[in-house]
Amino acid sequence: MYTPPLTLEEIRKQYPDKADLLCSDPVHRWRAESGIELVHKEPNLEELERIWENWQEMSEEQKRLSDGKSVELFGMINEEHYRKLITN
Repeated sequence: MYTPPLTLEEIRKQYPDKADLLCSDPVHRWRAESGIELVHKEPNLEELERIWENWQEMSEEQKRLSDGKSVELFGMINEEHYRKLITN
């Protein structure tokens, strides 16, 4: 079952010490505003895997929108980005 990313308000409540940084980051801001998952670098493999599994639970339309944003930000679709991140 798909779980949308945290909203900007939820980020501010759950991560008050990192909220300004997260909310100003284009990836986290887009995820929070759109409610759509986007594969991106995470501090650990567990979180990357959680995001990838969550991404796979989205509708085809959400995946299409996410892939478009991924190409804009990273130059590759989410699956390519995931595969690159897990090999590094």
